[in-house]
Parts: sequence; C-alpha cells; structure tokens
Amino acid sequence: MAAKDDADTAGAKRRRLARWLLVLALASAVGMIVLTAVADGGAVSTTVNSIAGSRDGDGYEVSMSPVGTVRFASVPRRMVTLDAHYNDMLSAVGRQHDIVATGYSANFYDGFYRQLQSIDPSIDRAHVSYLYGQSGSGFDKETLYALNADVHHIDPMRLVRSSAWTSSDVAEIARNVGPFFANRYSRTWEYPGSEPYEFYTLWELCEKVGAVYRDADRIRELRAEYDRMMKTLRSRVPPEDARPSVGLVIYSQGRFLPFSLSKLGFGTAQYRAVGARDAFAANRDWTYADAGRGTWIDVEAMLVIDPDILIVPWAIYEPSRYEELKSLKTHPLGQRLTAVKADRLYPGGSPLQGPIFHLFQVEMAAKQIYPELFGRYRDDQRYLPEERLFSRDRVADIVGRQPLRKTK
Repeated sequence: MAAKDDADTAGAKRRRLARWLLVLALASAVGMIVLTAVADGGAVSTTVNSIAGSRDGDGYEVSMSPVGTVRFASVPRRMVTLDAHYNDMLSAVGRQHDIVATGYSANFYDGFYRQLQSIDPSIDRAHVSYLYGQSGSGFDKETLYALNADVHHIDPMRLVRSSAWTSSDVAEIARNVGPFFANRYSRTWEYPGSEPYEFYTLWELCEKVGAVYRDADRIRELRAEYDRMMKTLRSRVPPEDARPSVGLVIYSQGRFLPFSLSKLGFGTAQYRAVGARDAFAANRDWTYADAGRGTWIDVEAMLVIDPDILIVPWAIYEPSRYEELKSLKTHPLGQRLTAVKADRLYPGGSPLQGPIFHLFQVEMAAKQIYPELFGRYRDDQRYLPEERLFSRDRVADIVGRQPLRKTK
C-alpha cells in the first residue's frame, strides 16, 4: 500500500487531510451539540452543523453523527454501500450506477422503480460486487482497498462493534481509501454503545446523503411530494380510537416475532406516518430490537392480543414470509385470529427504505390499513392513476434528472 500513499498529488493530500479529520472526529466521539424534539409523531433532530455542507476553498463539508464533519474535495464518483436504503438514496440522486459494491446480493427490489415508467433508477447488478458473499462471512479492510471507493456508506461504529474490525482499521481505510459516511442506528433509534450518537429521521438522513453529492435539493423535492401526500392522508385518517390495531410480525414454525410500530426509527416510519395503532404498544419491551433481539410468542399468546391486521415485514424482498403468514388460515388456532378471519393479512415493505421506497411504502400502508378511505391494496400494486396517493410522474421527473457533476 506504500506506493499508493507515496503517489501524492496536491489534490490527494487534501483528501488525506479530510480523512484525518474524520479519524479525529471519531476519536473525540463526535461531540456535536444535539437538540431533539418530538413533533407530528416522530423525532426531529437539529445539530450545529449545516446539512447542506459548508464550502471552503476547493472542497465542501457535510456533517453527520457518528462520523462528524467530512470534507470532500469533489463529488464522489465511486461508492460502496452496506444496507439497501443507501442504494435507494443514491438512486434518488441519480448515482446508482456509481455503486461499485453493496453489502448483500439480496439488496435489490425493483418493484417500486418499475412503477416510474419513464425512467429506471435500478442498480445494474452485473457491475456490482458484494461485501458479504454467499457464506455470509464478513469483509475486511483489504476488500475496501481493492474496491478503491471515494466514500463508504457504512456506519464505522457498526464495524468497530464487530470482531473483525478495530478503530485503527477504520482510520486506515478513511485515510488511505475514502471516508465513511453512514448512520446505521437511526433505523431502530437504539445504539448499543456508550459513545455519543445522534439519531435522525428518514428525511434528515436522506438529505445529508444528498448533500454529499451536492444534490440535497432533489431530496427536498421528493419530501415536498411526500408532504402533499401526507396532507391528504392526515385529513382523512380517523381518530386513533377508531383505527384498527396493526400487528407487525414475522411468523415462522407456529410462532410470532412482534415488531413495535410506536418505537421511533425509520425502519417503521411508514406505519407511524399513516397513524397505525400499534397492537404491541403495551408490550414494547419484548418486541424486535436491533441485532435480532426480541421475544417469540406462540399462537395462544397472539390470540390474547388479537390484532385487527397482521403485516409481515420484508415480504417485498422475501415473498415466502408472506406465504407463511397466510398459512394461518389452515392453522387450528391461527384461523381464530381476527385478522385471519377478516382476511387482513398483508405483505409489508422494507425497514431499509430510502426516499423513493418510503413514498411507495406509505401508500402501501395506507391502503392496507384504511382500504375504505384510500382504496384496496393490490399485491401487484398496479393502481389506476386516480387510485394513486402520490404522483409517479412527479417522482420520475425528480429522480430522472441528470445528476450534478460538480467537482468544486
């Protein structure tokens, strides 16, 4: 690797300095000032740093916990992602073809993108490699050296919590290859470490990633389309005591793993957006948490809770999960559940949602929970224009624009 370090140009030196700044930020535990408030059923976070990035000299900066302030000499042209929501964010700003590697071979679902008929923001899988192979084994720093990306959308705190990475490994890659820029634990609003860690709403996180590519305005335009949809939804959703109870569950081998809809985190943001009444609100302590923690319950226990609606997460990626949920129709006790008797079993979306996925998944949740208000949900999601809750054409216009290629 010494040859790479020695081949410095003036521009490369500036990049190395930026990466040292990242290391210092990690070492100092990213002491950013955080103010958090709750509004409209979700958390709104602000920091002392501008999410648009401040320009200085021939570079620009973007700040985010836990990586601190990262300086970019130019807009990244090669990127590595780990989780699928960063792929969706990059598709939203027209950078999907610049992804050189992602975490998993299952990080793709194109069903929503196919509804944007005039464009195709899908990732070309033939030109992407995977950090985790078929064996599921982890990746090391040599993998990232070989990929030679300009930025890694991987939370460094997630890496150092694994047995394969140390903080010095993270610092080395940031210094010699490219910085890290990701926030993993806003998905569940739970961070297992003791270091200061700030959580973001989905739209805040998307806007920060957009700022890395000097294209945060495009995220704001998608947010405006979302706000238009939400104005309609909020005006029509019934009072809480008149809403059906919703149980988000994985069902396998006669047992249920419940998920809480009322916990903060962008993983279930679509359900909070439509005001879903959480069937497990009184039992949040044993619902699913990050790193696979959660309590499995049997059918008898589910009969006591008895949600009006059952939705299985991840089913758009793994249809077999939905099929297993539907097997309750022939289960001696399962068929007594209210949701089963009323045929209110639905496939759920992905917790790993970026801005495009979120628009579709909010619509999906609204139709599943309130079909009498917003039209019945269809598994093929082929709705007539008058049945849609947001404009596909508007989203296609935003996403389909050519990305900015500014270098300064």
